[in-house]
Amino acid sequence: MKLHHKILFISIGIIALIGLLTSLWLNYSNIVQTFSAYAYDRKLLINLLRHQGKHNAVILVAIIAIGSAIPGMPIAPFAILSGVCFGRWPGFLMNVVGTVLGNILAIYILSKFPHKIRPSRFRPLTDKLKNMHHPRLGLSIGYAVPMLPTLLVNYASLEMHMSIKDKVTCITLGSLPVSFLYAFGGDELLSGNIRESVIAVLLVLLLLGLYKFITHDQRIRRSSNL
Repeated sequence: MKLHHKILFISIGIIALIGLLTSLWLNYSNIVQTFSAYAYDRKLLINLLRHQGKHNAVILVAIIAIGSAIPGMPIAPFAILSGVCFGRWPGFLMNVVGTVLGNILAIYILSKFPHKIRPSRFRPLTDKLKNMHHPRLGLSIGYAVPMLPTLLVNYASLEMHMSIKDKVTCITLGSLPVSFLYAFGGDELLSGNIRESVIAVLLVLLLLGLYKFITHDQRIRRSSNL
C-alpha cells in the first residue's frame, strides 16, 4: 500500500474513532462525572453502567472494529471497557465481533492496493506465520498474541491466499482468548474477585506460550525439510 493511501485510510479511521468516542463519552459522562457518589455502592454503579442503552454496545463494537483496522492502535482499553459496561459475556461477544470486523476490513483494504514487502526487521514475523507446519493454526495464534503486530498477521493472511471463510475462522479463533481476557478483566474491575484475577494472569501466560509455539513449530517444519 502506498504511503498516501495509508495516510488517507488512517486519517478517516481516526476521525471516525474520535466521533464514536465523543458519542460514547456523552452517553456516559454523567456517571463518570459523579463517579465518587457511586464508588461506595458497587451494585448501584454496575446497574447504572449496564443500563445505558443497547446503542452504546453498537458504538463500542464500532470503536473496537475501527481500532483493530488501524495499524498500531491499541484496542485493549476499549475491549476492557466492554467488560466494565456490559459484563464479561456480552463484553466478550462484543470484543470478538469488533475484532473480526476490524481485521476483515483491514484485509479488504490491503487487498485493494498494491503493497510491497514490509520492513526487513518485521518480515521474519510474517514468515514465521506463513511457514509453520500448520499455517492456519499459526495465523490463529498470530491473532491471539497481542505482542504480534496485527498488520503483519493480516499481510500473512493475504499472502496465504485463503478463502474469506478461512480468514474469518482464523480471526475468530485467534480473537477468542484475548477478547475473553479483556472482557473478563473489565468485569473484574468492578467485582474485585481475586481468584478470577489470577485466572486472567494465567491466560496472559498462555498467550505468551502460544507465541513460543510459533517459533517451535517453525523449527519442526525446517527440520522436516532438511
